[in-house]
Amino acid sequence: MPQSGQELLDESIASCKQIVEGLGAQNEAWETSMVEIVEKFDEISGTFFFKTMPSVPAARGAVRDAAAALELRQAEDWTGFAPALETLIATAQNVIEKAGMKGTTLT
Repeated sequence: MPQSGQELLDESIASCKQIVEGLGAQNEAWETSMVEIVEKFDEISGTFFFKTMPSVPAARGAVRDAAAALELRQAEDWTGFAPALETLIATAQNVIEKAGMKGTTLT
């Protein structure tokens, strides 16, 4: 059975939480960005949007980009991690806006 937007969002949150662990030792700004993504995803989690089909592509993008960033983080590929984090922030921004939290800007 295909995953729902909510399940995909939960998966993204789990990956983001793994990325955050100890990230501040490498770069505090990165850690701040990741903590912010987790907080915003937690805020929108459970909202009606994630029970709808349009949430699936957006949430799927977040899963993909969080997984890519997590892989680079675990490999300590910091050169690759920086652009992967930028991509993840843009994707997260898109998910948050689609979930109806327009005007929320991630840093």
